Amino acid sequence: MSSTPVLKPPAQKRLTRKIVLIGALPIMLANAGAPLVGFVDTWVVGNFEGREALAGIGLGAVIFGIFYWGFGFLRMSTAGLSAQADGADDQHSVQAHLFRAVPMGFAIGMVILLLQGFLIHGIMQFFPAESAVADGARDYLHARIWGLPAILSSIALMGWFIGLARPGRALQMQIVLNLINAPLSLLFVVKFGWGLSGVGYASAIAEWCGLLAGLMLALGEIKSRGGFDKLATRLMVLLDVEALKKLATANGNIFVRTVALTLGFTFFARAATEQGTTFLAAHTVLMQFITMIALVLDSFANVAEARVGSAYGAGDKRRFNRAVRLTSEFSFIFALLCGLLVYILGPWVIDQLTTDVAVRATARLYLPYCALTPILGFAAWQLDGIFIGITRTAAMRNAGVVAVLIYLLAHYTLEPKFGGAGVWSAFLIYYVARAVTMLPAWPSIKRDLSGISVENDRKT
Repeated sequence: MSSTPVLKPPAQKRLTRKIVLIGALPIMLANAGAPLVGFVDTWVVGNFEGREALAGIGLGAVIFGIFYWGFGFLRMSTAGLSAQADGADDQHSVQAHLFRAVPMGFAIGMVILLLQGFLIHGIMQFFPAESAVADGARDYLHARIWGLPAILSSIALMGWFIGLARPGRALQMQIVLNLINAPLSLLFVVKFGWGLSGVGYASAIAEWCGLLAGLMLALGEIKSRGGFDKLATRLMVLLDVEALKKLATANGNIFVRTVALTLGFTFFARAATEQGTTFLAAHTVLMQFITMIALVLDSFANVAEARVGSAYGAGDKRRFNRAVRLTSEFSFIFALLCGLLVYILGPWVIDQLTTDVAVRATARLYLPYCALTPILGFAAWQLDGIFIGITRTAAMRNAGVVAVLIYLLAHYTLEPKFGGAGVWSAFLIYYVARAVTMLPAWPSIKRDLSGISVENDRKT
């Protein structure tokens, strides 16, 4: 293959609301496909296994999320850097970001898999769960963690697709995953009686199938851009010192930010655990709403990653401002729609996810807090997408640390006085804090963009 791609990606048209919506819809479906695994698992367990098992899978999902979201930099940095490389029409770097990120995700997943016994035991000590709940969580974790290398590789791959504004390929990965996960979960739990282990194994198998589908799609994307670089060119780009430094800095900052974010959600789960098994089971049900909401709204943040990142890489201020404005408008509108749908349809969905009367009543009691989450949280998700697209990772790191400190302060102020209502109120404050703490970096972003624009004008 020639080291210079024969074909170039099509030039981006002027961004319109129609393009934003068309771009967001496949991302929305792809993003929703990830928590759909947890949604299906919750439905299977909630209808066939009982309250303790439902609480157990909820606790197991939270702990698994530490491994999953803790390495979210694999997706975020890959999306931002790929978008900027695509905007600068640097096809060598576009390939390099893929070849760095996917093996990195696989390697991290294998290390965690090998250390699973030590890690799961250590993390479980943080949660004061009843013995039946804790045992169920362990069964689920030890089964599902076999899919972690595939999961971490897949999120890097999906970040690459999103950065290149190819959300349809990410959607196809999730379709394969969910078409396999749902029937396997039912087979392993209902037919074979494997309980929470069966749910975990079904998810793990599905994740490997999703990764294989994604790798084939990546091959097609590279071919559409002219094919693979020559080996010598590929190695030269992969080992570029400056690019590796930039990647290490971005990954390090996002890792710290993600650890802070994971700590916030883990603390929320621990607070739910302290309220008792019924509250924890209801928390598990309500978190399905929040996860789905987050990933629906993330679709507009993902569009922002690609469009804002590409404009930033090209130094185009007008295109940058338009991408920020249009994607944010849609994020706000869909936040209102999501909140309304959760409030209206929530009771019916709760009844589908669990047959336990006490869990249903508790979930309904706190459903209004769940409905407020997208309205108060949309700015946090949207700013994440913008900052990832321009790889302003140091600001994200600092904001993430400060926001979780605000959350902890709010929790210890409100929970002793208001109990479960205080737990949920502090969590909503956390979403607001995540957005507010990122705003101070905005003026410097605008100044840097102006500098890039001036530099590009000089070159031309």
